[in-house]
Amino acid sequence: MTQHLILIGFKHAGKTTLGENLSQRLDRPFVDLDNEIVLNHSKKCANEKSCREILKKHGEDFFRGLENSALEEVLSRKTPFVVALGGGTPLMEQNQKLLKDLQIVHVKAPRSIVFERIMINGKPAFFPEEEDAFDHFQKLWNKRLPVFEQLAKITVNNESSIDALTEEVLNRLKLTP
Repeated sequence: MTQHLILIGFKHAGKTTLGENLSQRLDRPFVDLDNEIVLNHSKKCANEKSCREILKKHGEDFFRGLENSALEEVLSRKTPFVVALGGGTPLMEQNQKLLKDLQIVHVKAPRSIVFERIMINGKPAFFPEEEDAFDHFQKLWNKRLPVFEQLAKITVNNESSIDALTEEVLNRLKLTP
């Protein structure tokens, strides 16, 4: 594998866990783009905040700008990485252009399980306060799914063990560690 391996999908679909496992199996560094956003924000604003806090304080446009910068920086690295993107990262046209020629895996999980996982920590910052959480989730799911499917080389369902999912990705992409 001479290029980055990119994992896309909805928040809490299992991208980070799968990415860490693939990283070990392929002996490649792993990057969670959300962590890069937090680092970049910390450098830019001289304080560390989570992605949720950044979104709440600065708004989505500011956050997406940080996200795009972090993606550009990660993809410019010479060493091939396994990269887990945030759920909204592939929606920006600029980001789609950056990603279009890379190995992209869409990680899916059952819709109801993803919603439950998202709501464990309360309503996310990217859900409007005035809208019902489940209704907004459904809209986001329906908006993002076609983008994920269009960008992905393969789609895998996170419904078994992480080891089985890792093997499926490696086999389907014909990658050998």
